[in-house]
Amino acid sequence: MIRKYISLLFVTLMTMPSAAQEISGVVMKNGKPKKGITVWLKKADKLAETDKDGHFFFNDAFSGDTLQITATAKTDAKIILTDWKEITINLEKKNFTFNGGKGETTGEYITLPTMKPGEGVTHEMIMRSGLRTIPDIIRNYISGVVVLTDGGSTKVQVHGISSVNSGTDPLVVLDGIALQGADLDTLVPVETIASLKVIKDGAGYGVRGANGVIEIETIK
Repeated sequence: MIRKYISLLFVTLMTMPSAAQEISGVVMKNGKPKKGITVWLKKADKLAETDKDGHFFFNDAFSGDTLQITATAKTDAKIILTDWKEITINLEKKNFTFNGGKGETTGEYITLPTMKPGEGVTHEMIMRSGLRTIPDIIRNYISGVVVLTDGGSTKVQVHGISSVNSGTDPLVVLDGIALQGADLDTLVPVETIASLKVIKDGAGYGVRGANGVIEIETIK
């Protein structure tokens, strides 16, 4: 009976999730601290941006989670965490190195897939970009779409005015619900977006989609 109890206790302890821990780090580029680098704690789905000294910090990291660091527009450094409290990452031209206190390790960059015609901006693309508003995501990822800021409000113009009375505002469809005249700056937090797609010809939406359609799906 005692052996059975001990066995059950052992299995329970082995299957319990590890406790969250704090981790701080420094990102350098060619040996110098780098400001403004996006660091994504992937499973926790949290973002940080390095400060002027290259520092970043997370208070809820788990062993086995992944740090994904934006190196260039097309490549990332990807590091699987263990029980580190601090980590130093150095982004170099051909590869990167990192040290969590147990010696330096060299890693190879991962090349990110590009967005194909007709496909939308994915959650991963949004998180690694560090962009914090929907208009900024559209401005940086969707070609041929005009994003204007006037008096603190942002306007997105997919194409020219389709009629005298219709204006230029595209139809916004959020999780299947059509929203005319939605405020894209405050619609949803960008970290909740699973995908974002712009349909320039408004296909499938009839007259409502005459000025184009912005389809947004959030994480369920």
